[in-house]
Amino acid sequence: MSGTAIFRSVGRPWIVAATKSTIAAIAAWWLADRVIGSPQSFLAPYTALFMIGVTVRASGTAAVRQVAVVTVGVAIAAAAGSVLPTVAALAAAVAVGTVVGRMRVFAPDGMWVAITALLVLLYGTATDEVMVLYRIGDVALGAIVGLAVNAVVVPPEFLSEARDLIVVRSRGQAELLRNLALAVRDGARVHRELRTELWELFKASGVTAALDRGRDSLRGNVRRRAWSRVGGDRIYRPAASTLDRTLISLAAVVVGVEGLSSRFEDSSDGLRDDVADLLDIVADALDELGNDPARHHSPYSRMLGKHLPEAMRLSEVVHQGLSDAGADTAAISSIVVAVDAIDATLYRLGEQ
Repeated sequence: MSGTAIFRSVGRPWIVAATKSTIAAIAAWWLADRVIGSPQSFLAPYTALFMIGVTVRASGTAAVRQVAVVTVGVAIAAAAGSVLPTVAALAAAVAVGTVVGRMRVFAPDGMWVAITALLVLLYGTATDEVMVLYRIGDVALGAIVGLAVNAVVVPPEFLSEARDLIVVRSRGQAELLRNLALAVRDGARVHRELRTELWELFKASGVTAALDRGRDSLRGNVRRRAWSRVGGDRIYRPAASTLDRTLISLAAVVVGVEGLSSRFEDSSDGLRDDVADLLDIVADALDELGNDPARHHSPYSRMLGKHLPEAMRLSEVVHQGLSDAGADTAAISSIVVAVDAIDATLYRLGEQ
């Protein structure tokens, strides 16, 4: 795979998941039923499906855990069925299986220890060595097939989702600033929609956390090499941490604009226009964070060379006009302080 190929859409996620699930289920069933001749061949495709859709590393861990859960459950059922009558064996197997299944090593599939023990006893195969081995073998086969399909056929990676989230977050924060600028310029009250917009930005997954998930998804993944050629998650870290940090300052801007919209001083009309222009230019700077550093040699050059210097100039203009702002002084001052904090954070990004 070329370095640029990873930036092209592989297809709709549900199509990929459906295709992989189908391949894994059919292959596991065919091997269990037609090659091995297992009387419980349904267990192989059933287990294989659990391996699809998670990261390669997670599916490997899940495969080992599934085999362990079934093996322990079968062992508990065999022990109970060999020394106790049916009803007592069922009760003992479920009780012991539930306790054992609560061990951390089996999480989150621990409940299947008791379920496996119960099913084996109800099927009457707890003491049938051949059937017990078939059950363990079918689960192991399904786990291996599912893991292989998940690792080879478009293995899941979430770094591209984190990259896309950076674009969405930068555009979202910029759009909120532009809406706030419009409210300042028109002297309108801040509507509930803008507060909701800010809240949605806070509720969305942190960009840095998304990058962590993306990095973990590449462990044991054949697509890791292609991402490594462009720098992997490291090239997105500065923009991600910047977007996460600027959210607090953005909330302070919202609060300041709310305060400003609750009153209107005729003497500060021109100053309000300057504040609105300041918010617009900072929005332009935030937009630049959506430039992909894997595609652009200098993704933030316009931000550093044009938008931030203009923001600093406008900030100084507003500072100088505060003495004539009247009742708007406190609100405008809080807006400028918050915007200056955003500018400082963006400048640090350019230095990295």
